[in-house]
Amino acid sequence: MIVVARVLRRVVVAGALLSASLFSPPPGHAQAPPDQIFRIEYGREAVPRGGWAVEGYVNNDSNYRVSGVRLRVQVLDEAGAVVGESFGWVYGNVPAAGRAYFVVPVPRKGADYRITVVAYSPISMDAP
Repeated sequence: MIVVARVLRRVVVAGALLSASLFSPPPGHAQAPPDQIFRIEYGREAVPRGGWAVEGYVNNDSNYRVSGVRLRVQVLDEAGAVVGESFGWVYGNVPAAGRAYFVVPVPRKGADYRITVVAYSPISMDAP
């Protein structure tokens, strides 16, 4: 019984080490800045949705499928000054070399909008 417990413990430890090495990024691998892998397309006119909202697409130019994409939307006036701000999410995953739809409520209608990706989580590398 003691021998079986030792073998089982070794199998569990080996499995844990293997899964940790498979699911962690390679050493020295840094997450790319969002402005290098995402392009944002959006409508310059806010849409009425029980208030105002900005809608568009986030294009993912990387080889990674990503999730948890958080957007910052700054409302700009005619002079380009920030007059409002809100945050929203791209729901679901954004495929590698693909795009996903978003809609983010904004506090007011603006002359234009500045939309940036402030956070994301790589899920897996997809084959090119």
